[in-house]
Amino acid sequence: MTDYTTDAPPALPVEALREALGRADLDAAAALVDAHDRAVRQALGGADTALLDPRQVQAWVQLLNDQQAMLEELGQRRDFVADQLQQLQRHQRGANAYLQAMG
Repeated sequence: MTDYTTDAPPALPVEALREALGRADLDAAAALVDAHDRAVRQALGGADTALLDPRQVQAWVQLLNDQQAMLEELGQRRDFVADQLQQLQRHQRGANAYLQAMG
């Protein structure tokens, strides 16, 4: 296991997350998020963040920005999937109505 410090925030595994989501492998995506969360907590666990120098602060701010961007992307994907599910349900209702009318 890698030891993280406030000097080197753990990189958000953006590409690995996108790849897992592209495969619809939600378990893998959740495992990546969990591992990253543990790494961030480890890095910040014993640190006195008030003593961070500007370079360290910038690295953590960049990580926060990356996380926010990933959350926005995940939200967009969630919304897209919800729209697709609603469309599928409408089509299914239409097909069922057609079958009942024909039957």
